[in-house]
Amino acid sequence: MHRAIRNEKMLASDLDGTVLGDDCALRQLARWIDENRDTLSLVYVTGRFFESVAELIAAGDLPEPDAVIAAVGTSIHLYPSGEVVEEWRDRVGDRWDARTVRRVLQGQESLRLQSEELQSEFKVSYYADDADRQTLETWRRKLQFAGIDAEMIYSSRRDLDFLPIGMNKGSAVAFLAERWSIAPENILVSGNTGNDIALFEQGLAGIIVANAEPELKRLNGPHIYHARYACASGVLEGIRHMWEPK
Repeated sequence: MHRAIRNEKMLASDLDGTVLGDDCALRQLARWIDENRDTLSLVYVTGRFFESVAELIAAGDLPEPDAVIAAVGTSIHLYPSGEVVEEWRDRVGDRWDARTVRRVLQGQESLRLQSEELQSEFKVSYYADDADRQTLETWRRKLQFAGIDAEMIYSSRRDLDFLPIGMNKGSAVAFLAERWSIAPENILVSGNTGNDIALFEQGLAGIIVANAEPELKRLNGPHIYHARYACASGVLEGIRHMWEPK
């Protein structure tokens, strides 16, 4: 599946608003990545689909990763081949059906289905502006009553994703690290919105960039670094704080 280097490190980062957003800072981060390629596995963990990420890489300064965890953690692709890691897909249980999710939630007030190109077999995505906790829980219970066990991920007080239970950005990173024999203490994650929260729930060291949404900035702990800088500058700041000798 992938070369496994004993005790190598992994940087697993969100893209939009984290690695992306400041071209000059991205070039600086890319230089650091290039200098450390011998011991570093790079993984992008994003809400985008693989094809969109591949287009970004081809078009600009985005470093080539070893893998892309796409569609909010619901698919894992090796790069550059795009090969799907089927073992991850095989974890989807029989209590998931995207068509049932859409049917159960059809017509719900304040819930708007996102465009078809943003949907997939394992991701049903809506817009839900300023939804409160009680409303979100009502939708989750409707699905549960219909026999659907779903991850519910709400970010930026707008974007709402329903995914198969146990399938999210954080669990996908943990799965990939195990397959590559990378120890948890050698993994660093980074993000900026609510759909990145799962990255920080695996007990991994993490960077929250300065431009992060409030839902992510509320996270705290000895393994979490709140960067003073935004986007790729914040990622690089966090890398130096966590990994480089003081």
